[in-house]
Amino acid sequence: MAFLHRVQAVVALDSAGGRVFAKYFIGEDTPESSKALAPLEKQRAVEHSIFQAIHDPQRGNHVAYESEILVVEGHIALFHVSEDVTIIVMGASTENEVVLANVLTGLVDALRQELNSPFLSVRLLLENYCALLMTVDEMLDEGIILETDSATIANDVEPYLVDGGNDTARAALTGVNKYLRENL
Repeated sequence: MAFLHRVQAVVALDSAGGRVFAKYFIGEDTPESSKALAPLEKQRAVEHSIFQAIHDPQRGNHVAYESEILVVEGHIALFHVSEDVTIIVMGASTENEVVLANVLTGLVDALRQELNSPFLSVRLLLENYCALLMTVDEMLDEGIILETDSATIANDVEPYLVDGGNDTARAALTGVNKYLRENL
C-alpha cells in the first residue's frame, strides 16, 4: 500500500539523549528503509545521530519549543523540544514532510491536552506513560497514520486516563511504570 503515509518511528529522548520512549514500526509490509531500523544497535545509532544534530552547537539555541526537520542517515526526522524531552517523528526520505509535521504536532498537542500541561517533560511522560502509549496507538497503526487531529485523539484517550478510584488498577499501572522506567 504505497499510497498510505507511514511513520517509521516515534521516539522521546531525555536531555542527555537517553531513550524515554521508542516505538519503531517494522513489519513485513514496511518499506526497506524501515526494515533497516530493525536491529536495536541501528535504532540507537540513528537516535544518537539525530540527538547530536539537534544539539549541535552550530545550530544555536533557537530550537527550544519549536519543531524542525532534519535529514539523518536517509531518514526524515521532525522533532519538538520541550523542557527536558525531545519528541521525534521519523519517516522515510520519500515521505511527505508536511504529513510528518502534522503527526508530530498532533502528538505533542494531544499529550498537552491529556496531561493538562503547556510543556512536556521526561518526568511528566514517565508518570503518565500509559497516556503516551495510548496516544501513539490512537494515531498510528503499524506506522500507518490514522489520525492527526489532537482534539479527536485526546477525546478518545482521556476516558481511559480518568482516575476511577480503582486501587488495583492504579497499583498495576504503577508497577508497569516502575518496570518501564527501570528497563528503558
